[in-house]
Amino acid sequence: MMKSLRLLQRSKNLILFFLLSFLVLTGYFGWTSYQIVSTWKSSEGTPSDCIIVLGAAVWNGKPSPAMRERLDVALELFQAGMASQIIVSGGIGQGEKSEAEVMKEYLVQQGVPAQVVHLEDQARSTWENLRFSQRIMEEQAWSTAIIVTHGFHTHRSLKMAEDLGIQASAEPVTLTPLNIVYYTLRECVALAEYSLKKYGLDSGLADVRLNREQAAAE
Repeated sequence: MMKSLRLLQRSKNLILFFLLSFLVLTGYFGWTSYQIVSTWKSSEGTPSDCIIVLGAAVWNGKPSPAMRERLDVALELFQAGMASQIIVSGGIGQGEKSEAEVMKEYLVQQGVPAQVVHLEDQARSTWENLRFSQRIMEEQAWSTAIIVTHGFHTHRSLKMAEDLGIQASAEPVTLTPLNIVYYTLRECVALAEYSLKKYGLDSGLADVRLNREQAAAE
């Protein structure tokens, strides 16, 4: 009898655990998705010293559709006089050319003077995109930037920029990908991972908090 009662209690505890876990996860994904979409819809670039274009995939040495969408937004901003300098950020992915090299080639082909397009060709993550671009900004004595990326990626990019101390606005690509639910949920996971890194709660990941302190000290 006692054994049956213990088993029943364990079953109840297990059900309660899964129920609470479900509620917490649902709440997290719901609230974070709202923040992602809200930032996407409300963000707008403001006049700045430079434009930072975050990298995307390269296809056979040419910009992928996603990269071209970002570059076209950056081009519109530049032509509108929102910033006089552009940083293209992205390391080498699949292929011999870096994302930054491919982006610069595209912008120059569209009439942007080569001397105003600055290469950041080492980054392999969003954090590195912004940290390494920040170093260029510091070298050039620039203090403000417009971040250009896709809408679903804007919220995380701005949070990272804020943590690095970059005074930034954002001009999101307004096109909606066909699988927007997938990209939004993926960003929710990426934001959770970033928070673990930021607060040092996952010792197996890079210590973003240390990087942030180093960035502030430089």
